[in-house]
Amino acid sequence: MEQGLRMIPSMLTVIAAAVLFYIGYVEVRGFEGAGYLFLSVFLLLFALVSYIVAKKPVQ
Repeated sequence: MEQGLRMIPSMLTVIAAAVLFYIGYVEVRGFEGAGYLFLSVFLLLFALVSYIVAKKPVQ
């Protein structure tokens, strides 16, 4: 149960990054869309780090 609660921030961040990637690539395009794409990449990196931290056992 506790493990699932610790995974929620990384899952929500991945969902937000996917939505921003879709908006930037399909809806906006151009230089403004590139801003959304950069933001989604950094959010995916943050989600990866938070997933790794959440998987570590609590001591």
